[in-house]
Amino acid sequence: MKRELWFTIGAILLTVPLAAQGKPLTVTGVHGVTFGAILPGVPRVVLRTDPANSGQLDIKGPKGNVLLSFVLPLTMTGPSGALMPLAFGASDAGYSATQAIGSQVGFDPKQSFTATIPNNGRASVFLGATANAAANQRAGAYTATIILNVTVLP
Repeated sequence: MKRELWFTIGAILLTVPLAAQGKPLTVTGVHGVTFGAILPGVPRVVLRTDPANSGQLDIKGPKGNVLLSFVLPLTMTGPSGALMPLAFGASDAGYSATQAIGSQVGFDPKQSFTATIPNNGRASVFLGATANAAANQRAGAYTATIILNVTVLP
């Protein structure tokens, strides 16, 4: 019998305006990292360059330097409190000043990253991850929350 697990990591879907140089800064979750069906005991990798499954957050704000830092979950929570481990590799995050998934600069989401918002005031951050389902992982939907903090630098 084939068992499958379905789950998604949700990016925080909110807009937080901050005043910076007279222009507000907003971060909007476009879509979360989506793993789809997973077989127990088989890791599922989603690359930051995967247009269908990687997470995307859009940034709007004044041109200039910003510091990007994630708050990353260690696990996803599923049925009856079941946990599934998550891993984030050294190049699982990407920054795109053009908002194009194909023109990213990769970075480690566990480390802060300095990026430059271009003249048009728009950029995107993409995220991948690895779900590590145990051989006896409980079937069902699993979720977790990812937070991206964006700090305008002087």
